Amino acid sequence: MKTHWMCLCATSLLACSISQALAQQAALPPPQNSTSSTSSSSNTNSNSLNDQEQNKPRKLKSVQVTGSLIPQAQIEGPSPVTTITAKDIEKQGFVDTYDALRSLPVANGSVQDPQFTGGYTPAAKTISLFGLSPDFTLTLLNGRPMASYPLAYNGSLNITDISNIPVGLIDRIDVLTGGASSIYGSAAIAGVVNIVLKDHVEGTHVAFRYGDYSDGGGISKRLQISSGHTWGNLDVSGGVQLSKQNPIWGYQRSYIDSQDDDPDVLGRVNSRTFLRLNSSIDKYIDPGAATCAPLQGLYWGSTTYSYRPGLGYYCGSPKNVGYATLSNDETDANGLLQLRYHINDHTTVYADTLYSYSNPTYVGGSPFWNNTFYNQTSGQYEEWQRIFAPEEAGSDAGDQHVFTKTYNVSIGVRGELFDDWNYDAYYNRSQTDLVRKSRDFLANNGVDQYYLGPQLGTDANGYPIYAPNLNRLYQPITPALYNAFTAVDRAASTSWTQNETFTANTTSLFSLPAGDVGAALIAQTSNQRFSNASASPLAAEGYFRGIGGTTTAGGASSQFAFGGELQLPLFKQLTADVSARFDKYDYGGRGHGRPTYKLGLEYRPFDTLLLRASAATAFRAPDLFYLFSAHSSGYSTNTDYYKCRLAGYGPATYGQCPYNGLSILAVTSGNTNLMDITAKTYTAGFVWSTSDNRLSWSVDYDIIRVSNEVVTLSTDQILSEEADCRLGVSDNGQQAYNINSPTCQQVIAEVERYPASDPINANVIKQVNTYPINVASEYQTGIQSSVKYRLDTEGFGSFQFGLDYYDEFKHTYQEKAGDPTLNYLCCNNNDEFKSRVSGTITWNIGKWSSTIYGLRDGNTWNYAGTGPKIGPWITFNGSVGYKVTPKTTVSVTANNIFNKRPPMDSTNSGWPYFDVTDYSALGRSVYLDIGFDLGI
Repeated sequence: MKTHWMCLCATSLLACSISQALAQQAALPPPQNSTSSTSSSSNTNSNSLNDQEQNKPRKLKSVQVTGSLIPQAQIEGPSPVTTITAKDIEKQGFVDTYDALRSLPVANGSVQDPQFTGGYTPAAKTISLFGLSPDFTLTLLNGRPMASYPLAYNGSLNITDISNIPVGLIDRIDVLTGGASSIYGSAAIAGVVNIVLKDHVEGTHVAFRYGDYSDGGGISKRLQISSGHTWGNLDVSGGVQLSKQNPIWGYQRSYIDSQDDDPDVLGRVNSRTFLRLNSSIDKYIDPGAATCAPLQGLYWGSTTYSYRPGLGYYCGSPKNVGYATLSNDETDANGLLQLRYHINDHTTVYADTLYSYSNPTYVGGSPFWNNTFYNQTSGQYEEWQRIFAPEEAGSDAGDQHVFTKTYNVSIGVRGELFDDWNYDAYYNRSQTDLVRKSRDFLANNGVDQYYLGPQLGTDANGYPIYAPNLNRLYQPITPALYNAFTAVDRAASTSWTQNETFTANTTSLFSLPAGDVGAALIAQTSNQRFSNASASPLAAEGYFRGIGGTTTAGGASSQFAFGGELQLPLFKQLTADVSARFDKYDYGGRGHGRPTYKLGLEYRPFDTLLLRASAATAFRAPDLFYLFSAHSSGYSTNTDYYKCRLAGYGPATYGQCPYNGLSILAVTSGNTNLMDITAKTYTAGFVWSTSDNRLSWSVDYDIIRVSNEVVTLSTDQILSEEADCRLGVSDNGQQAYNINSPTCQQVIAEVERYPASDPINANVIKQVNTYPINVASEYQTGIQSSVKYRLDTEGFGSFQFGLDYYDEFKHTYQEKAGDPTLNYLCCNNNDEFKSRVSGTITWNIGKWSSTIYGLRDGNTWNYAGTGPKIGPWITFNGSVGYKVTPKTTVSVTANNIFNKRPPMDSTNSGWPYFDVTDYSALGRSVYLDIGFDLGI
């Protein structure tokens, strides 16, 4: 808390100091509604008006702003909006749309991006506002919904992928924070991201970019072409963007290319690339140094005779972990076509089409095989394991291809209705088709038969019997052989949404003593559908071997909504904005309705100060994955509390239990009885500026309270309750459990175990089954602030300064009533930045323009949860541009100028030894941009 108030005081002092400096300047122009332009971060210079023009009364033109259906003269409204322009993205050194949005201080939550190759969506990118779930942020394209990504984020969530939005076709991005369901409907709990494309292009423009990373990998090329022309009443404009980026590999970053980089010395143990295990006693069978010697050339000459304490000897390599991508190999093509036909001065017919194709390819690690069986030759149960090196399986053996095609189409008519009303009626459809391809092991006549020979039957415990040739286990294979016992696993998924929308608005419904009343109406119908398969249907039929975590789901929903908005000038300085909307959803054979509202107040005691506040209800309709998932599975690390307690361990000693840290398969299915996630959001703050708009300062406080949050009960909680039920008492001895109660019978049925007679896995957990329910609640508060200042000089050009700050005060989560309340800003629960600060300085002089952008991510807690000891992490971007001719510009841009590495966590022994959902190991990238304005 002290840090927050210190930052606010520092910001206040800065504002006052600059204000005093301005007051000392001569002949300032008179006031002119300066609070109307403070939300934009573009810092675009405005030419000064002469005194005569300034003294003329002017009526500000109304424009459409994100978060309201009514055009407004004042851009600042009752809720904070941050705007990122196309020039911001270019000058501040952002690599793409995701990089720009991820760098916003309010986007402080951790997210899974291409670095997280072990997740379900390494080919997609999303953001988290206020540390809340990514699906609590609504993403729009030109104010219209986008189709959700066909694959489930984290195996259960619908997200919007922002990785394929072409930077060259963007005009600006508006980020509205706080609840906005009364305007936009579902998902607008944390806020709204509205990506606005260029509406019209004059002339022809060509831009080329070439970039590279200092530490290797990631070479990129990008070509942008945009053009527009008018033929009579027809306006045609559009553009294309083509880009290609090479992958970045873990082995290209020296500080994470090996398990020898583990900050824990005890964790520096080679991967078991060749392993033979006696399963009955859980000990390795020593191959001998002479057996490992011929294998030393694998993994770049790093395979050796290795030892793992307590288990034994094997052949292994520390370099295996580096064979994974940190950034995708990707080819993208995007095209935009916009048509406008002006029937008359009052009516325009329009059509917009954006098409995107991408082929991201990622590698999560080397191909892996193992099998547990009864060895007839040795007379014992054994497990054999192989991790195939690039030298033997081929450098592309681990490739996961995600071919993605997306289109967004809007067709409509807009114009004037009656004297004072404007309308817009349109049909919008957004669809994403995705095909995932990888090479997986065949179930028959494949890798099992190669290493183990023909199956000789099955023993009484259900284990296959083989008499394998041991020499094959310690013999490298060839790429041709690897291809012989693998095949392409192809899975297709799709997601689409379409809606028909009619909006009408007026800035003068009727007049009150304090001014005109603005009004707007909206009516909308929509449908959405998806089908998702992370593996091909052949996998379910047993064609492929050992497919573990998978997702299969499919379903549809329909929706009808109507709503309205009023802007009421209660007094000359006080305006109320009231909006309400009713949404009715149908899915899974059932329907329900949800009303939402928002009340905003704007108080302007004088022209340069706006005091604002808002209160709103918001909701998130259940994700279609939660509703219609037929099967979703994945592995997590958990404790078998039942076996630990049987062995005499308790809460204080679970960490020492041999059944701690187990990799357990969790399987979930959908639940069509889910209800909406609901929320209440509040904001309060102010916007102040000097009379000439050179300096502006805003501060806003937010509260978000989420109820009925959908959660799939954690594997850890199920296993804990299972132990309580089986043993009849809680682990603290304070609560009795009846094993025959309905609750206990349900929990016990959710945990599948091997039988007690199993010779290897006696009573070992096979999998845990669960499903999503509405039980959780979440609470979040924080403060955001922004200061912007423009300084024009006669001989030294113009300067723009920007400082943006966010501090999260509180973020708590409770899974079920009666459960402990978790503090997401503390201990092992923490995976988000409590505070973030970004700053920008831009200098324009003559033909030169330069910008420095800095971002400070506050501390996060270490993996052990002993303190906020990781960070802070400070990075800088920069750009220098020169206008060679009136139609030619050249610029050099650097991202992460000082090549700042992610802060390593000495308590994190899991590669790559830092939190990939918070930090980036990509390092410094440098880009050369050349632009041509052909003017035709």
